[in-house]
Amino acid sequence: MAGVLIGIIVLFLLFFLLTRRVWVRVIKTEDLIIQLHLPLLALYLKKPGNQNDNRQSRHQKRIQKAKNPRLSAIAYVRIAAGTLDRVKNCDLFIKKILLPCKIDRFDGFTLVKPFGYQGLIYGIIAYLRTKAHKIVLEDNAIISSPDVTEVHLYFTVKLGLYQLIHALLTLRRGVNEEKKRARGV
Repeated sequence: MAGVLIGIIVLFLLFFLLTRRVWVRVIKTEDLIIQLHLPLLALYLKKPGNQNDNRQSRHQKRIQKAKNPRLSAIAYVRIAAGTLDRVKNCDLFIKKILLPCKIDRFDGFTLVKPFGYQGLIYGIIAYLRTKAHKIVLEDNAIISSPDVTEVHLYFTVKLGLYQLIHALLTLRRGVNEEKKRARGV
């Protein structure tokens, strides 16, 4: 009888966790921080940025690149679109997007570059509006800054845990398929 009761409690907790909404916060500066806020606990994942790994030889790095080919921009778009199709009723809160706008020398492209970045970001947000339930874009969230060298992000996604698991599995499958396609298998 006690085993059945423990099984029912475990099933109830599992069902409770799968049906609750979770928060996923992504903060990308020099480091990448992903925070997963579940109803009962929170997970913080951190990947330090720009660590030069000099322990591998050139030959080992060349072998590594041959095994893991770089994906094209179109491949990333296909992966992202496939993943976003699985995440329907999510809420997206965009707090900050810092775009690099370093001017080394002045030419014709210098005047157009910040507007191109912002146009791309607003195009992505318009696409996300068709997929997400709600998008909140804070005031002055998208900024072109000459002080940064890479894109900095700070956004939060609120969705169901089952949706998150399904999106992550779809993302992984999409990456594997695109790597196979890049290798020519």
